[in-house]
Amino acid sequence: MDITESVEELKTLLAAQKTAFGKERVQALYLLKTKQVETVQHLAIILGRNRVTVQRWLRSYRNGGLSQLLSQYKSQGRPMLISRLCNSIVKRRIERPRRISWL
Repeated sequence: MDITESVEELKTLLAAQKTAFGKERVQALYLLKTKQVETVQHLAIILGRNRVTVQRWLRSYRNGGLSQLLSQYKSQGRPMLISRLCNSIVKRRIERPRRISWL
């Protein structure tokens, strides 16, 4: 794999990363660039990630460079099971419960 950044650039970038998300991805590039690992499988073992995950990172780097590799996407998640209206009614009842007297 051809990594365009120099070892020094990767070192600087690695030190600048503030999240584990970016740090482990830049570290993957650094390990490949310095030839500390030879295969994706070995890289995955060192990073403690699945081989397919590391391959996805490298594909992302090949397709869009560092900017795409380090971009985080936010999953939309599972759709709500109850409607927003029902949710607001339940929330309102919790915040302002009515007193019920049985006598």
